[in-house]
Amino acid sequence: MSCWPPARVLPGRIGRGVRAVYSGRARSDRGSNVVELAVLTPGLMMICMLILQFGLWFNARQAALASAQAGALVAREEAATNSGWAGAAQDAAAQYYGNLHTRLLSKVRPHAYGDPATNVFVTVSGPLGYSVFPFFGLHLTISATAGGPVECFRPAAQNGCG
Repeated sequence: MSCWPPARVLPGRIGRGVRAVYSGRARSDRGSNVVELAVLTPGLMMICMLILQFGLWFNARQAALASAQAGALVAREEAATNSGWAGAAQDAAAQYYGNLHTRLLSKVRPHAYGDPATNVFVTVSGPLGYSVFPFFGLHLTISATAGGPVECFRPAAQNGCG
């Protein structure tokens, strides 16, 4: 017994109707792919835009964190000996961000705080400079904090910093 033809074809049925049966589609399904694509395209574009927005946010967060770490390094080194440690740490964070040559944050605001005897911190924050969704009024603020214990250099005979 032969496998070909896959269905029994009557002599009067050869034509478009048979092709529709063999192709697996009914005639009423014609054009449905275009409609499905038209319905799904806005959603796919929105997902792509969300991925781009997340990438911008993540990159801005990394830049803010690197700037905060640079400021925290200065703050930890100078807090025990320099009364102007907060200004020096804020300047170091702002200068580091400027040296990155990025405009991901539109206004960088470094802020140094903490107890100069124990722990000091630097927070760098600012609004995200770019938005993929400006028409939604999406305004993201990025903030990153770095800090740690104050470094105290002392001779071996002394018991501590103060």
